[in-house]
Amino acid sequence: MISSVSSRTVRSDLKFESDAGNRYVFALFPEFETLSEENTVGEEWEALDEGTAIIRKPIYEDEDGYFDMIRERVKVGQRAYLVGGSHKVAELEIVEIISEI
Repeated sequence: MISSVSSRTVRSDLKFESDAGNRYVFALFPEFETLSEENTVGEEWEALDEGTAIIRKPIYEDEDGYFDMIRERVKVGQRAYLVGGSHKVAELEIVEIISEI
């Protein structure tokens, strides 16, 4: 759930629930459904308490099997969290995979 989110607190750091016991955090960039018609992060915005977030493929090159690590985790039903440091900013569940990495 997300409520009253400002662009200063939104991070692209995603931690999968399956990685709770380790330090793996992935840099994946979400676009949330917002209260307005816009899906992009501006200076200030407020996301719906529940809704859809589209997470895009990383824009950088695959190094050291990074994409393989993401492929292992991105499965329908998998739970994850957007985090800012040790704080959970949003809880996510993968409900559909539109395009494989």
